[in-house]
Amino acid sequence: MSTEIGSRHLKENARNAYWPGHVIADSLTEDNQEIKLDRKLVQKDSKEDKNMQKLRPGGAFSAIISSMLPLDSINQDDQFCYDPFGFKIEQEQPVIYNDNFIDINLSSSPRPRPVLDSFTEDSKHKLKWIAYLEFTINGDMGSAFSWDQVTSLDRSEKLRSMIRGQGIPHSLRPFIWMRLSSALEKKQKSKFKYVDLFKNSEQDHFNASKQIEKDLLRTLPSNACFTAADSVGIPRLRRVLQTIAWLYPNIGYCQGMGTIVASLLLFLEEEDSFWLMCSILEDLLPASYYSHSLIGVQADMKVLRQLIATYLPELDLQFKTHDIELSLICINWYLTLFSNVFDMKILLRIWDLFFYEGSTALFQITLAMFKANEAKILSSESSSQIFSILTEMPAQLDNADSLMETLIRVASSVNQNVLDSSRRKHQAYLMAQIGQIVNPANCHNFSLIKERAHYRTHEPNRANIFKLIKRTFKKDFNNNHAESKDLNRCTNHSSVHSLNSESLYMDDELKMKNVFQTEFLVNLRQIVLKIAHHFQTQDPQKYLNCSLNADYSVESHNRDYELYAHSTEHKRAKRAKALLDFEKTDDDELGFKKNDIITVLSTKDDHCWIGEVSGAKGWFPSRFVAMIDERNGKVYSSAGDDAVSEKIGNLVRGEFALVIRAIFEHGLKKWSVLGGTSHPWSFIEEAAKKVVEKDFDSVYSRLVLCRTFRLDEDGKVLTPDELLYKSVQAINMSHDARRVGMDVKFRSLLSVGLNERVLHIWLETLCSCVDTVEKWYHRWSFLRSPGWVQIKCELRVLAQFSFLLSQDVELPNFDRDLAINECIKDMLVKHHLFSWDI
Repeated sequence: MSTEIGSRHLKENARNAYWPGHVIADSLTEDNQEIKLDRKLVQKDSKEDKNMQKLRPGGAFSAIISSMLPLDSINQDDQFCYDPFGFKIEQEQPVIYNDNFIDINLSSSPRPRPVLDSFTEDSKHKLKWIAYLEFTINGDMGSAFSWDQVTSLDRSEKLRSMIRGQGIPHSLRPFIWMRLSSALEKKQKSKFKYVDLFKNSEQDHFNASKQIEKDLLRTLPSNACFTAADSVGIPRLRRVLQTIAWLYPNIGYCQGMGTIVASLLLFLEEEDSFWLMCSILEDLLPASYYSHSLIGVQADMKVLRQLIATYLPELDLQFKTHDIELSLICINWYLTLFSNVFDMKILLRIWDLFFYEGSTALFQITLAMFKANEAKILSSESSSQIFSILTEMPAQLDNADSLMETLIRVASSVNQNVLDSSRRKHQAYLMAQIGQIVNPANCHNFSLIKERAHYRTHEPNRANIFKLIKRTFKKDFNNNHAESKDLNRCTNHSSVHSLNSESLYMDDELKMKNVFQTEFLVNLRQIVLKIAHHFQTQDPQKYLNCSLNADYSVESHNRDYELYAHSTEHKRAKRAKALLDFEKTDDDELGFKKNDIITVLSTKDDHCWIGEVSGAKGWFPSRFVAMIDERNGKVYSSAGDDAVSEKIGNLVRGEFALVIRAIFEHGLKKWSVLGGTSHPWSFIEEAAKKVVEKDFDSVYSRLVLCRTFRLDEDGKVLTPDELLYKSVQAINMSHDARRVGMDVKFRSLLSVGLNERVLHIWLETLCSCVDTVEKWYHRWSFLRSPGWVQIKCELRVLAQFSFLLSQDVELPNFDRDLAINECIKDMLVKHHLFSWDI
């Protein structure tokens, strides 16, 4: 790169010293034809708002990208002014920036504004970085500088010192971050585009989307880009979080992700923010950081205490004296990468270091903060004072340079090797404590599996399936024909090398099997305990004394079928739950509220039943209630009713379903003809048919009799195998009519299994279909290993609780009012209270 460009940057420092929101200051632009180190200014049209003046250097919105500028929000809001990052500041006094520029005028009358520090970019600092990049890249590549050819930046002491010194120039951050984190390389090598991934996630109905919607407006509520439902950043945040949750089903959605993604969106375009978040999950953070068990971040909290004892022994003694649990505060710092506790100017400097160092930077920053506040903490006389200091530390930090100097002095020796050895030990102890299947003595060989993206496609259109198969077979034929020609030219050495490579790959897969199974069991144990805790807190009278320890004895498996077939000695009166309010208008009617429990006294009339509520008796429309399954000793509990308690539905269809699906997807074979991964539901369908295949005629007869004469109303007459087949067929019929995906069917089947208390028996049934399991799963999969018995024992714990989960709750356009209206018409006709015009 010529020096003319560098001199041009110096001459234009007055104009280029800031990164205004309405001007895209992409100092290093990417152009496929000719890419030069220069500044491309793209001025946005401001005709929509005549009061909008040119953004001032370091003024409001000057630090965010142009596509995130919230023009509508600014014009409608005259109660706040904004800092360079778009955060609202209450008006108390005039805002006068250090460089004497005034903030945006939204009206003709002056408004009082507070005093702020400007956020400007030093042109000399930027030119220093440009010179470093030019020299480094040209030296490696021996050609003209081109961003297109640079997918990553090599680590060096010079680069580390520049990042620690003054940080990355703000206008270069989008480019440097993407290359430091390998996000750009991940983006370019991906088989799928971000748009396609989002479209696939949009077609899936998964529980994480509900929680994402709840958190959108709570993520950065004080930022104009995310303050309202129609703010410019909300749809972007929704799309990125939804795609991440869909792409990483073992993680789903964690609230800490929201503030990270929202902060990234202020400085990077949506697609780049997505890929950068993927790099954070897969490369920069340890495994299981956002998993349901949070094993990764829990282990890091123990590593932090160990580092404090090593580097800050006096503080460690003070913490132990006052029994301070640092994880209560620090775990939130790490899950959000400090994005919800630091001022944005400080956060950017921390993230510069994080994208270079990885998770090591989190510990270095924490140790530096503790060191800077060591005197205050040591002088504290109570735990409350210490907690107050720890909580306020990030907000009181206003000098990033001072923080970096303390970091270099105190924590520069903390490196990845030190962290990895400590992490393995603490992860092994945590897994052993929860899952009781890991030997901590072998922790030096133990490591959790890093998060991996699960690229999956939806079922192809049936009309195009034959075209797809034809193209696939044609491609396979051409490939085989070409390979047969090349095979004649291959040497024996290459053949042996290929076989050795395949053998090594299989050995690696076998080594990873035990680690995967361990994590699955830990995650399952965590969510089982969460569900059990929910029942015990919501209905302690029934469930407080329930045993939460899994029974691994051989006799327990024999008792499963005995308990299932056991009939109660005393028949309980039938009860029903009200689906909606029914107001009493006549003396012989029974009034009730929605979700009331009604004792059903008579069901002789199909349309009008007689029941009792709180001592009052009367008739009511039968379609206004739903019968409660209380066969074989099962007692209704509102804690397990998703119509009453939304939390239990979220737990089952969210974390629980993700854990079970991860188990079923582990080792699931791919079908190349369909061009993507297969789904566990297809295996379940085939296995369910297989278990009733030998005696299908008698099974079919029992199913018909049960449906015709309602034989299963008073007791369970179907075996677990028959009930599985019946449930799969019923779900297919109801869900195919609504054109929902296999994910929804899978979650619906889990709901039915929990309702019937047979989920653990169903797992045994599926895994006992050896031929079907071998057809669908690799030999190293969970379902083909003895490990499935442990899963069954853990699931048996949930059989103690009474669930009443709707299997149709995720169906689109699910409207019960239509059925109720039809019921009313039938009732009116039967009692001759009708008009022929109905």
